[in-house]
Amino acid sequence: MIFALVAINTLIFIFLSFLHIYWVCGGTWALKNAIPVRTSEEQAIKPGKFGTVIVAAGLALFAFITLANIGIVDHLIDRRYIHIATYVIAGIFGLRAIGDFKYIGLMKSIKGTSFAKEDTRTYVPLCLVLSLFSLSIPLMTCGQ
Repeated sequence: MIFALVAINTLIFIFLSFLHIYWVCGGTWALKNAIPVRTSEEQAIKPGKFGTVIVAAGLALFAFITLANIGIVDHLIDRRYIHIATYVIAGIFGLRAIGDFKYIGLMKSIKGTSFAKEDTRTYVPLCLVLSLFSLSIPLMTCGQ
């Protein structure tokens, strides 16, 4: 079971990392509803290429940390630090699922935009899965 959770989270993080790199390189697939909007046209944030690369690098790091829970770097890093980092990942995605009380998450107040609908349909459930799996992984590997 642990390998399935690690594999799912790792693959999701890798996919999302590559998706952000694709956007940096000018790709537009899945970009339309990826950025919160104030109105139907006005973006709430305007991410630049540097910020998008940082997000991609962070997601790649999350993939590595998740994969490290099965012991591939035990000779370099004590697994308890990997577990702590995995709990931090769970917290990040748990908070993302809850939201900012305005544009994103379960508690958003702006709900009529196409981003808000996509957020409710796709991003919030994805963040909940990533959070719950990231919380479960270190709990299941304790003592290994």
